[in-house]
Amino acid sequence: MFFFKKKKEYVPELLSLHIPKTAGTSFRNILKSIYGKNTVVRFDIQDHGIVRLNQEIYSSDKLPSAKVLHGHFVFKDISEQFELPADIKKITWLRHPVQRVASNYFYLEACIKTLLNEEKRGINILKKMQRTLLEYARDELNRNRQSKFLEGITLDQFDFVGIKEDFETDLVHAANIFGWAKIPISIHQNKTPLEKPELPEHILNEIKALNSRDIELYQEALKLRGKKLSV
Repeated sequence: MFFFKKKKEYVPELLSLHIPKTAGTSFRNILKSIYGKNTVVRFDIQDHGIVRLNQEIYSSDKLPSAKVLHGHFVFKDISEQFELPADIKKITWLRHPVQRVASNYFYLEACIKTLLNEEKRGINILKKMQRTLLEYARDELNRNRQSKFLEGITLDQFDFVGIKEDFETDLVHAANIFGWAKIPISIHQNKTPLEKPELPEHILNEIKALNSRDIELYQEALKLRGKKLSV
């Protein structure tokens, strides 16, 4: 007679909102080393409410069994589509808006080059069709993205808001807040594989102006961080 061990069910205890190009892939792997790789899931909510669990379509109206939900989602969407546990902890990371936009652009450019494999195939579609950094930055879809991801929640409602530029230091602060026994050495993954060129001042200034809401959000996060560190 065979007995099947019942799979353990978990109630999510940590919600990790991953804004693109804020060291999220590295942080997800750190979370796996802390909570266990099988209890941390990637949970994304795309446009039109499409939900993916570990990149597969997820159709349930209940949150998956996991200790940690980490992924790309607008907070308003996840809180409206699912019933979050009342005591769930919340964490996110922010990055200087200008650097985040530029990093996202060069990352996507590198991904497209890899997918097209132009050099090997002897074609130059990307060169003919690609947008410039400013064209990308001017698109409403790519403006103030950090603020858009945080729609429905304020910074002080998070248990921890990290700053990507201070990733190593802030990991230690997060460990103290969440009671993590140890912090593994972080290895940044999903980096933009190409060296980013030095950008002219007028480009940096325009990207900053295009992301005024994110600039305010970032400054607020720095002030909040300063207050917590001084306690």
